Parts: sequence; structure tokens; C-alpha cells
Amino acid sequence: MRIPFTDATLALVLATTMAATGCNVIDALPSGDAESGAAGLASTGTAQAPAELDSALLERAGDGDLEAQYAVGRAYTGEGGVERDLPQAVHWFSEAAEEGHGPSQSALGAMLIDGEGIEVDLAEGKIWLVRAAQQGDANGEYHLGRYFAAGLDDEPDPAAALLWWRKAAAQGQPEAQHLLGLSRGQGLAPERGLAVDDSQEAARRWFRLASEQGYAPSQHELGRIYDQGRGVTRDAAEAVTWYRLAAEQGHAAAQAQLGYMYATGDGVPPSYDEAAKWSARAAAQADPDGCNNLAVLYLKGFGVAQDFEEALRWYTRAAELGNASAQNMLGTLYLTGQGVARDPAAAERWWRRAAEHGYAASQYNLGGMYSRELSDELTREEALSWLSRAAGQGHGRAKQELAELEAQPEDETGSAPGETL
Repeated sequence: MRIPFTDATLALVLATTMAATGCNVIDALPSGDAESGAAGLASTGTAQAPAELDSALLERAGDGDLEAQYAVGRAYTGEGGVERDLPQAVHWFSEAAEEGHGPSQSALGAMLIDGEGIEVDLAEGKIWLVRAAQQGDANGEYHLGRYFAAGLDDEPDPAAALLWWRKAAAQGQPEAQHLLGLSRGQGLAPERGLAVDDSQEAARRWFRLASEQGYAPSQHELGRIYDQGRGVTRDAAEAVTWYRLAAEQGHAAAQAQLGYMYATGDGVPPSYDEAAKWSARAAAQADPDGCNNLAVLYLKGFGVAQDFEEALRWYTRAAELGNASAQNMLGTLYLTGQGVARDPAAAERWWRRAAEHGYAASQYNLGGMYSRELSDELTREEALSWLSRAAGQGHGRAKQELAELEAQPEDETGSAPGETL
């Protein structure tokens, strides 16, 4: 068992190395005939009843067998289909940890740090992780790296974190390998004399090592490397291979990107049915890109029956999750009244949210509301600012409209009220 990485503070330590870039989103698809409905798209199979814990294993654990105690603890974390019971997991890990069992010490330490099944106790958690790491337990080394990276003693110590992750990774611990891939240089703690290989090749090597053990986050990252051509010749088919492996394990971002690639026929034969299936699975996990892509499919009627209400629902969900493309599209739908009552004020709100995140189309749309007299709030100065930002990103129509607005006297506007962008 490897306790999932849940410490949000570590994300701050590695903010520059773990920046989420998301997947591609389906911005527009040609209109077409509706295909299959959406019912059951996100389903991955029939739910099964929890497995029974092996009575012989439980008996051996009760007799003091350390490996059996550890195995029972793992089972109670939900591994192997047994019903999850974290307090029971803590109990059995504690029994074995007290007798010096390294893997149990690691598991117990992680649960104490994360507050899983037991009240958070950072000092006690660190003690158990140190004991496990001193025995060379790879998971203990990984979690101790987490501890130092998060600065749970005082200040974050990236050098110590990387040193422990290297020890764990050398033993094949996939989470540590993944984090080494993410941290591949980026100047982490150079003042501490830590040698870090910052090459794309090094990152790819770590991701591949973890991917070959079935670690979904690394499979997704490896897919992105081949998808984006980072340090390699772009290979969409290879990207699809890795995205699929991660997606089949439930990795939401990989599911969203796989859906996109099926929709565009990139690296895989085009299939809107497959696009809808994978987008729906990602959307069911609240992945912003999955929600957006599913909304587009409903809007266009590809892979699902065309349904404006469903499109609006998923656009709204994606927009609320911060997807700028969805925020921009929501603004368009509210301005045009497609599938929703026309509401220019709502259009302005959504365009502003996307514009503030640097989305050029929304910056143009927001700036254009002034000359079209679609806003009671926008000033000429604001409109010029938004158009200038969009133009600075290469938006051709924004450049043209910016020049036209700059040439107008301040008391004139352009298009008649009601004209859409």
C-alpha cells in the first residue's frame, strides 16, 4: 500500500514544477446528426459487494504475525475490495509498527501526518517515518520526503525532500519517481549544494520508470510529454497509449485528454462515441476540461443527442471550476440567448472571469461590449485595456477594433445596441 499524496502544502513547495497546464479542450466541432444518448456514459461497470477479509489471514495477524498484521492493515484501507475501515487499519499497522515492521511504520506515520483514521499528530508521524526510513523502507523514505517538502517542522526543506525521494526512487517507489520527474531541476534548493538533473530526458526517465509500474499520474505526464513534444518528437499515437493507460485507472485529466484526441482524431481514429465516453468519465470526476468537452459535444450533438440544457449545465460546471474556454462560451450563450434567457450582464461576468485569466477571446469580447453598448459598467478606458491585452496575444480582430476605438472621439460608440460579437 502507498498512502495517497494528499498534503496540499507540498503543492506550494513545488508550485513551479507541478503547475497544472490541463489538457486541450474542444473549442468547436462541426454540426452533425445526433448519435447515441449520454445515459451511462460515465459508468465503468457494475459495483461489486465488498470482499470478505480472509479469516486465516486475520487469525495469523491476531497471533502476532507482522506480515499478516500489515496485510490486514492494507486490506482495511480498501485494498483488495475489502470495505474501508481506517481506524482498523491504524490498529493493525500500530501492532506491527511497535514490533519494528518497517512497512507498517511507514503506513502508520503517513496516516498520522494525513489524519487518516486517526487524529493528526505530526511529531508522532515523523518518528514512525524516520524509523521506517532508517530501515530502508521505500515508502517511509517517500513520505519522509513529503514531510520535509511541506515544512511540517518549520520551513520547507526541498533539499532534504529530494534526497529522501531519490533514496525511495532508487528502490522503485513510483510516487517518488514521479515527484523527481516533476521536480527535474527548476533550481530546487541549489544553495544547499543539491545536484539536480534538470533535463527533459531525466524527467522522462523518471516518469517512464513510474509508468511502467502502472502509476497513473506518471502515465498521464508521459502522455503529455509525447503530446506536446517536450524534448521528443511529437508522437500523438504514443501519447494516446499513455493517456489510455492512465484513463483506464480513472485518472480524470487523462480521460479528458483522451476524449479530446478521439474528438479530433489525433493519434487515434476519430470517434465521437469514444470522445463522449471519456469526456463524461472525466466530467463525473469534476475535471474542468472534461466538463467543457462534454458540454461541446452536447451543444453540437456528437456522440450524444444534442441537448442545449445539458450543454449549458456542463459549461457552467466547467466555468465554475475555472475553465476559461467554458467561461468564454457561457458568455457567448448568455449574450445570444442560445439555450438560456438572453442576459448581457451575465455574459459580461463570465467574459470578465476568463479575461482576467488571460483568455484572449474573452478579452476581445469584453472590450467589444463597450463599442456595441452592451454594458452599463464598462468604461472606454477599460475597453481599450482589454482590447489591448487581446491584441497583445495576437488576436487579429482585437487589433482592428482597438485601432478603431482609439480613433473615435470619446463620446462616440460603434455598432448599434444589440449587435453580437
